[in-house]
Amino acid sequence: MIGATVGTYRILSKLGEGGMGTVYMAEHMLLGRRAAIKVLLPEMSLNKTIVNRFFNEARAVTSISDPGIVQVFDFGFHSDGSAFIVMELLIGETVEQRLQRLGRIPVIDAARICRQVASSLAAAHARGVIHR
Repeated sequence: MIGATVGTYRILSKLGEGGMGTVYMAEHMLLGRRAAIKVLLPEMSLNKTIVNRFFNEARAVTSISDPGIVQVFDFGFHSDGSAFIVMELLIGETVEQRLQRLGRIPVIDAARICRQVASSLAAAHARGVIHR
């Protein structure tokens, strides 16, 4: 999929994959803005229930304004029939990566991370969105 066009974005590289799909780094072809694109596996995209849930997730996220929750820019179907969501690209490390790099996280930093996560979850819950 590297080099392919999804909507108005060109796929640059693969960021990761899971049981339902793959996440790519992409760039808007006119604006030059980088984004993350989550693409459902083709077999998942054939399941109407899964696609509806996937797109409802995108709609739900757009209703939340919080610095800890990514923005959704677009969603739809790729020319091969795969459903996709275009969202804000975040560059950084996971907590797991930080633990591997630095070892134990100081309590003050761990508390700050927990507060940020709790605040974002509260913003989602206030809009009726449940994280699973």
